[in-house]
Amino acid sequence: MGPFRLVEKTLPAGYFEVEVEGELDLAVADQLDEVLERAAGEHELIVISLERCEFIDSTGIAVIVKAHTQLAADGRRVVVHGANHQVRRVLSVTGLTENGLVFASLDQALQD
Repeated sequence: MGPFRLVEKTLPAGYFEVEVEGELDLAVADQLDEVLERAAGEHELIVISLERCEFIDSTGIAVIVKAHTQLAADGRRVVVHGANHQVRRVLSVTGLTENGLVFASLDQALQD
């Protein structure tokens, strides 16, 4: 498994993407929280790519849900895409795949 890393990009379409690499768990969830808090002040849409995320636990999910709730209150969005089967299963069990937050691909996320 690779080390945990966050790759931040502001994309030409005007949205912010953060790519999660490695394991998103209690030890590192606060790093994602800080990035999302900062981005929330500047962007209408935040995209979280989980294509290289190998594992997510409840603290990682809580950070994503918190950002989603905060931005939704202002009419803005957080979307998640690209989760592998294992990560998607965890997101599904928590109900996140049912509420317009989790998408298979970036294209689907941007169309919604």
